[in-house]
Amino acid sequence: MTGRKPGGRKGFVDTLIVMFLVIILTVVLVASGGWRTLAETLGVGDPNADLSSVINPKRTPLPHNTAKPEVTLPHNTAEPDTVMPDNTAPSQQAQPKEDVSTPPTPPGTGSDAGTVGYDMALKQLDSIRVAAPRQGGYDRQPQFGGWAATGCGKATTRDMILARDLTGVSRNRECQVTAGVLADPYTGRLIRFKRGPSTSADVQIDHVVALQDAWASGARDWDQAKRVRYANSPDVLLASDGPANMAKGVGVDFNGAGRYRNGWNIMAPDIWLPDNEAYRCAYMAKRVAVKHDWGLSMTAREKQQTVTYLAACRAR
Repeated sequence: MTGRKPGGRKGFVDTLIVMFLVIILTVVLVASGGWRTLAETLGVGDPNADLSSVINPKRTPLPHNTAKPEVTLPHNTAEPDTVMPDNTAPSQQAQPKEDVSTPPTPPGTGSDAGTVGYDMALKQLDSIRVAAPRQGGYDRQPQFGGWAATGCGKATTRDMILARDLTGVSRNRECQVTAGVLADPYTGRLIRFKRGPSTSADVQIDHVVALQDAWASGARDWDQAKRVRYANSPDVLLASDGPANMAKGVGVDFNGAGRYRNGWNIMAPDIWLPDNEAYRCAYMAKRVAVKHDWGLSMTAREKQQTVTYLAACRAR
């Protein structure tokens, strides 16, 4: 009795059927989003793969960079205008900051929303009231809360601003920004951001008008809900170089003691200005817009120095 030879036409057809089923299963996984979970759990494949990358494997999928809606549930944060450590492991080595031959275009200074012209800023200054600062009783966490949740995974306002101001943004499955490149407005450098316990603070989220300044300029009279909204408002916030943000601190010398007086800041000795000269005028105009829009006051010296500085910016 002779046995039937293995393989042959039937074996070939069976192989084609199996391959076809594998392809159908892969497409279904990618289309339904199940592939991301499977890839991240097993540590295999590209979790960002889409249908186009399945059909044409040589095509590199674009990074997911979709902003998330903002809500106002407080989380903890630290003073001054810095970031809480990201609870991620393992530790990553700090990425080098790179000088660029020409100053980058900082967020809020181009044609996008948030641009403030010098004529408009000077006009807004007219309606900003002059008042002595009331600094007593400031306590950041109880009065302003922290970063709000965005409603997507574990992402907060910090992630929302990073996604807005960085390019080449990557996120994890909790919607948190894990990497990107910042054209830092305060230093004029490119900073390669990578989320991690030792690297997250390289890029911080600055309140253009610091929370302590806002408190002393009128926010102490607001209710808690309005202070939390201010602390998490995108029009107040800017991703920036961590050390520059820490050096800025409150951002204004209420006592007129020349805290910020030095060779490059002599035109506005009571007001902090960034090292990046290309961004100073835009920074001053943005600062005026925040104080105007939120009904905050200025000291007499602060207002006069702002008028003088912006008038010089307009004359250039």
